[in-house]
Amino acid sequence: MRPWAGRTSTVVWWTLVWLVVLAPLPLGSNWPWSWFLLAAAVGVLLFFWSAGLLLAREAPPVAASRVRVALLLFAGACAWVAVQWLPWTPEAWHHPLWVDAGRVLGLESAGRISLNPEQTLTALVRLLSYGGVFWLSLQLCRSPERAKQGLQLFVWAGFAYALYGLAAHFSGGEKILWMDKWAYEGVVTSTLVNRNSYATLAGLALVAASALFLDGLGGILRARVPSRVKARWLLKQLLGPGAPLLVAILVIATALLLTASRGGTLSTLFGLVVLMLAFLRARSLPGRQVAALSIAIVLTGVAVFSLSGSNVARRLEQAQSSGSGRTPVYALVVRAIGDAPVLGTGYGTFADVFPLYRDETITGITFWRRAHSTYLENALELGIPAAVALFASIGTCAGYCWLGIGRRRRDRIYPAIAVAATALVAAHSTVDFSLQIPAVAVSYAFLLGLGCAQSFPTRRA
Repeated sequence: MRPWAGRTSTVVWWTLVWLVVLAPLPLGSNWPWSWFLLAAAVGVLLFFWSAGLLLAREAPPVAASRVRVALLLFAGACAWVAVQWLPWTPEAWHHPLWVDAGRVLGLESAGRISLNPEQTLTALVRLLSYGGVFWLSLQLCRSPERAKQGLQLFVWAGFAYALYGLAAHFSGGEKILWMDKWAYEGVVTSTLVNRNSYATLAGLALVAASALFLDGLGGILRARVPSRVKARWLLKQLLGPGAPLLVAILVIATALLLTASRGGTLSTLFGLVVLMLAFLRARSLPGRQVAALSIAIVLTGVAVFSLSGSNVARRLEQAQSSGSGRTPVYALVVRAIGDAPVLGTGYGTFADVFPLYRDETITGITFWRRAHSTYLENALELGIPAAVALFASIGTCAGYCWLGIGRRRRDRIYPAIAVAATALVAAHSTVDFSLQIPAVAVSYAFLLGLGCAQSFPTRRA
């Protein structure tokens, strides 16, 4: 790599890492000004990274052909969103409300597939920015040293957000940064507004921290030495290099439980189970000792749960006794999908479309901005084919990582984390919208790109 290109790559790398770890700070980057700055920064980083490669006349570290299936699926979904936004589509494709609006106003308005073109364009820009973070992470984390740096910074940023969330919670101030909380009082949300979104973010950090911690124990557990020697080594690891990570795990887990997010807590547990399966596939943990280690993890979880998980337990009991209030919403969304199963209503238009279908079965909340199921919401907005393409692009990347765990001989912790993170967000997306919060989406995209970058074989010089 030529000196100028190398310096450019380094600057882009560190800017990307700090962009990801600081994204949760301005309320999850969910306000218009914050997500716009995030998207603009990703665009600038893509430009400088591409310019560095062009000037150096070098190929990207990971060829597009290696991830072409995922790229084609993602590009297809984005292209369809652009078609939804364009006014030059056949009139038969346009949303019926465009015709009604023109009739009422006495105007010939140019109809579109999207009911709200402005929101569709906004949603497309956000989706492209998440794809940009994945692409940069995929290219820049091809180096194992950078992958390790990025993962460690992500974990310690997660620890810092958890520590802040606990401090704000136990201080009794009910504030987010300098602002008074206007929702979710009495639970931990850290620098985010929604407890479920923060639960996903904390879960991602917990999975990454647990992977680093278990990776440090793996070599000791696989060593063929007498049991007394192994016990002494384990104790030395727990009290030495592993102690900071153990503290981080306990702090993040406590913050997660104090969110009282049922979906976030259960999805994180699912992610940790998948992480254990990934470590077994990688042979990072010996099969004979996995049972003992699993029992230790369960006991630790029970201990933390007993100290700070009463809110989660209470909400789980309430859910079992009263059922989910979102079930009628899901039924209406399914009905709305049936009215436009192929074309969709326009990406990002759920808040405009749902009032057209709302009936007396929905009580309580005045205005539903989200479907609280990313799968149903995307199927409604994109149409089923484009939504399946978008989900499949993410699933394909997770598949690259799963294959990489088996074929790589080193650095398998990174694809293992990506697979576990995918399981976590996939599970939580069935009952919530955490991936629609920019800070959560870029964090996941960063981990997925990092995992994919380390999923392909390398050759030593």
